[in-house]
Amino acid sequence: MVFGEIKYREPARVKRPDRDPRHACVACQTPGPNDLPIFLDRGPADLIERHALSDVSVELGGILLGKECVDPATGDHFAWITQALEAKHYANTQASFTYTHDSWEEITRDRDRLYPDLDIVGWYHTHPSFGIFLSHHDLFIHQNFFAQPLQVAYVVDPIQSTRGFFRWSDGKMVQVGGFHLCAERTERLALSKLANDLENLPSPSGQGGSALSPRLEAELIKMLSRPAHPHAGGPAERLSIMALLAMLGSFLGVVGLAAALWLFQLNTRLGEQTEALVALQRHLDDAAGGQRLAVDTLLDKVGGEDPSKFIARYERTAKARDESHNRLLAELAINETLGLRAKELAADLDAARASLKESEADAKEAPALRKRLGELEKANTLQERELEEKRPIVEATDGEKAKELVDALKLYRTTTWAGALASLLLGLTAVYFYFKSLPEPQSTIQPSPTTHRIV
Repeated sequence: MVFGEIKYREPARVKRPDRDPRHACVACQTPGPNDLPIFLDRGPADLIERHALSDVSVELGGILLGKECVDPATGDHFAWITQALEAKHYANTQASFTYTHDSWEEITRDRDRLYPDLDIVGWYHTHPSFGIFLSHHDLFIHQNFFAQPLQVAYVVDPIQSTRGFFRWSDGKMVQVGGFHLCAERTERLALSKLANDLENLPSPSGQGGSALSPRLEAELIKMLSRPAHPHAGGPAERLSIMALLAMLGSFLGVVGLAAALWLFQLNTRLGEQTEALVALQRHLDDAAGGQRLAVDTLLDKVGGEDPSKFIARYERTAKARDESHNRLLAELAINETLGLRAKELAADLDAARASLKESEADAKEAPALRKRLGELEKANTLQERELEEKRPIVEATDGEKAKELVDALKLYRTTTWAGALASLLLGLTAVYFYFKSLPEPQSTIQPSPTTHRIV
């Protein structure tokens, strides 16, 4: 068998089923916080259990279909198994299971025909009475056929009634602590019953409907398909048959009792509805009799009048009544419209009153404002008069001279400041050169005479 180049798929962005209100989920075993979340739908879970129990003398297997997903809200990766296909044309023994070319070709055809939108997310096989583990042969199959990071392996032991998932972790296959069964929200009871069957827990009475569990159905099929023996078996076989028959009888008794109760309640409801229909019929008969009596009385009152004329007059009266009723409805609609308009006018009136109150407050402050305005106008008039009186002085020759004098004073002041700054700079320069021209102090220490002379 030749394996091509491995291409990894991108996970689909899907909300986790346990966070989607459209689905119901039940945990099997104990999923760990660091495990890859694996969600197995009720349909493929039931199919795998029935396939595993169909023959416990050899290993069986198949393919898991679904999606490798990532939750867009949290970024968590998970595997969602929604369908399963039984492998055919495989090679198997009591302790091994192997896919062949024919089995892969048939699996590919069935997937393309039945579930073209689903991906292969893993595989399953059985270990009858061997426990839950992956042998070297199983690891070889998974490494070469299911190398995607989120592809899983599901192992079922139909005899010991145990099962478990394996996933990739750091290049190795490790078993997860548990997984999740999921189904539509309307299938919660059947989902709970299947979870109890997988974990060997008793289901409450009335839960999950009347469907047989996969193990009980397999036992019944095995018993019915078992060839007849000329002699009865041993005590153990007879005891198991008796226990199975007793279980089947109890189950059928419970189903029969539930059916009898349902029929009794249905009969009671039918009786109540029949009585209600009879009472309604009586009421209609009484009403029809009363109407007939009223018509006969009216006909007696009109005497020998032609009934057709009476009927025509009755129809005209009824038509006039209907027209009056329609006019009344129209007037009610007009009244309702006028009421709404009156409410709008009342709101406008309230707003006008509020505005009027604000105007009244402004009117109270108006005398003080007018008085202040008069004072300002008087002050402005006095200033304008003073300016008009001084204008000839400013425009006269003395005014021009005064302006020239002010400009000269400004020039003198600027020149004085410039002379003071220049004097300060010259003084600082003279001091600097004075100290620089002073002689350096000479040392008073005389050099010692030379005591040695080299010739």
